[in-house]
Amino acid sequence: MKRHSYPITNIGSVSLLMTFIVLCLAIFATLSLSGAISEYRYSQTIAQHNQEYYEASNEATQLLREIDRILHAAYANGAGSFYTVTEELLTGLGGIQTDFSLEQPTIAYEVPVGDSQTLKVILTLNRPDQATSGYYKISTWQEVPATAWESDDSLHLMNYQ
Repeated sequence: MKRHSYPITNIGSVSLLMTFIVLCLAIFATLSLSGAISEYRYSQTIAQHNQEYYEASNEATQLLREIDRILHAAYANGAGSFYTVTEELLTGLGGIQTDFSLEQPTIAYEVPVGDSQTLKVILTLNRPDQATSGYYKISTWQEVPATAWESDDSLHLMNYQ
């Protein structure tokens, strides 16, 4: 009787192929999970920043409404003393910087957006004879860094004592 011998390489190659496929699937699943976690963290950071921005924007809009009310009261007082009355009324509001020395006076204020940025608003006042088109024009409404960036160009390669 003749014995049939089965080639060992066929069984080993199938096992090796299945091990390779399972290993690839495990690696791809790990990479997908890692990517999903990092995208989730990024979306949480963006959502937090958007919430802080819109809260600051609401606060800036409230302050803008108060400035608009003051400008309306100053215009109702008389167009001849518009700038002086405006400057006097705006001194009561905190955090507002005015510059009435320019041809077109400006009002500026900043509202913090989180720890690292502020919302900067600059209003350019219209002349009293142009008040029918509005009391001001919004020149700037943008996020700016809260602190100035300082570069460090020094290289400490060797310490001599």
